[in-house]
Amino acid sequence: MKNRVARLLSVGIALAAVAAVHAQDKTVTANVPFSFYMDSSLMPQGAYRVSTVSNGAAVWIMSTKSDASKAVTTLHLTGKKVDEPARLVFHRYGEEYFLAEVWTGDSSRGGLIARSPREKELAQSGAAPRLAMIQVYLHR
Repeated sequence: MKNRVARLLSVGIALAAVAAVHAQDKTVTANVPFSFYMDSSLMPQGAYRVSTVSNGAAVWIMSTKSDASKAVTTLHLTGKKVDEPARLVFHRYGEEYFLAEVWTGDSSRGGLIARSPREKELAQSGAAPRLAMIQVYLHR
């Protein structure tokens, strides 16, 4: 009986933790008109759902048209305004794009995505990145 109560209590605590984390998640939608890298994965152009999870500690991006999806951890960024506009920020080297930042538009914090090995290679070769921004929309 004690084991059963302990298991039920553990499950209840786990469910409460998941609910608390899920309540902090934010999802936005974006139409990205070019292929891009997220970490070392090449993502096709198209419509995406972008979710921040664990209070912005990770980003999960899922194509709405294909099976392309990827999750990565992020570092917190602080913007200049109380509520930064929702947007995706890409670094562009020639015709190659790399997802660099995710802003969900609900606070002054965003998520910084670490540079991939390919982006580091391009930067070390002396190529200077250009910024490309995509406006995103809150998904409810």
